[in-house]
Amino acid sequence: MNLFKHAIPLLAASLLLISCGGEVESARLASESRASEKVAQGLYNSAVAAEKAGKLGKATNLYEKIVLRHPLCPVAPESAFRWGKLLERDREPIEAFDAYDAILTRYPASPHYAEAMKRQEVIATQVAEGQITKSLIGFKTPIELKKSAELLSKVRQNAPRAPSAEKAQYTIGRIYQSRGSGTTDTIRAISAFRELTRDFPDSKYAPDAQYRIGEILLAESRKGNQDSANLDRAKRAFEDVLIRYPDSRQAKLARAQIQKLASGDIQRSYEIAEFYRKKDQIPSALFYYRDAVNRSKPGPLRTNAQAWIKKLSAQ
Repeated sequence: MNLFKHAIPLLAASLLLISCGGEVESARLASESRASEKVAQGLYNSAVAAEKAGKLGKATNLYEKIVLRHPLCPVAPESAFRWGKLLERDREPIEAFDAYDAILTRYPASPHYAEAMKRQEVIATQVAEGQITKSLIGFKTPIELKKSAELLSKVRQNAPRAPSAEKAQYTIGRIYQSRGSGTTDTIRAISAFRELTRDFPDSKYAPDAQYRIGEILLAESRKGNQDSANLDRAKRAFEDVLIRYPDSRQAKLARAQIQKLASGDIQRSYEIAEFYRKKDQIPSALFYYRDAVNRSKPGPLRTNAQAWIKKLSAQ
């Protein structure tokens, strides 16, 4: 009982110390916050004055300093927007993109939120289309493909339900298809287009994205010797256009591609039959000649195949 009696005052004293410590810490943080706001406001006033005086480089540096060193201060959102605008004016679009990103990720209540989103979309699109380049020893060269795709991905992430997201995803696939080289870029292009048709099946870009998948696979099959696996995948991609987007312009193009692929299949059957015939492998030759006949329309190829079937069957 005596121990319990002494414990109560000790516990109360401990709680009092904790409470007092918390109040002191809160007071310290509040004081630091007010000091930071005062410094940020001073920097902001100087930046605005420099901008009005035409000292844009100085203004840009001051706005950047506010955003990076005082991100929680009231003037930070406006500083981020002005920073981005000045960077664009100074032809530093990639840096401006990052400045606008600060508004979208940190300051969603900013009155400039919608405009910052639009400016990001414009910059990313211009980079993808080659309108924005970088200087390299006096020469203008396109921005790296990977960087371009990163900007477009950020546009989609910042507004996943906006029309800009659909366009950004479509453009990612398009730049990998047109500017890419090698198997990795081909895979990325197909993946980007598939992601579009999966996430935005009703998008105005979806029919073309699905058609482009078939185009890419068809092009891959023509590299070196014919790849029947890619040809089959291309045919299925074109068939998906007909099934999912039957009234689209791409449906007509897909139908024409399927017909060409069918003609190619017949030609390949005939060529395989010729190969086996010359090797004197008659049963295999007959199989492929018959396949060519069954799948072809009246014409020279079908007539020749029928003639060889008659001749080989008589042996």
